[in-house]
Amino acid sequence: MTNNPGIIDNKFHLGLLIHLANQFKDQLISQYFSDTDITAAQFKVLIHIYKGVTSPVEISKNLVMDAGAMSRMVDRMVKRALIVRNPNPQDKRQVILALTDKGQDICDRFQNEALASIIGDLTAKLTPDESRLLAELMTKMLPDEIVAPHRERLHKGYQ
Repeated sequence: MTNNPGIIDNKFHLGLLIHLANQFKDQLISQYFSDTDITAAQFKVLIHIYKGVTSPVEISKNLVMDAGAMSRMVDRMVKRALIVRNPNPQDKRQVILALTDKGQDICDRFQNEALASIIGDLTAKLTPDESRLLAELMTKMLPDEIVAPHRERLHKGYQ
């Protein structure tokens, strides 16, 4: 054993486990939305817009995506009629992203059906108490500046 609490039996370190859990979550999202032919990454952009984050710059920061990748993804999503770009009235150099009806339907479906199903699959091996504890520990582990925007959206009525 090691003295590092983030490494378990010298096989699984906390970073790897978080990475694997994130990959599993993305697989579940992709599987759930396979009939819509959107990727987990595209879905994450949609759900950010749905929750009121409409700046491509802000979304790319939240998703830790470089500006070029974000621009290409937005282009693909506009072509697929999932989102539209609107000029920003305060700054003509920037755009505001908005959902199309198709994008809105996907997000509504997620909020109304998919979220419970995906989280249920993700935590299927955990008891309800273990799920709550995991959420508490992960929230405690993350820096406040990462968690705070999500808390603010919850207080404003978003999920």
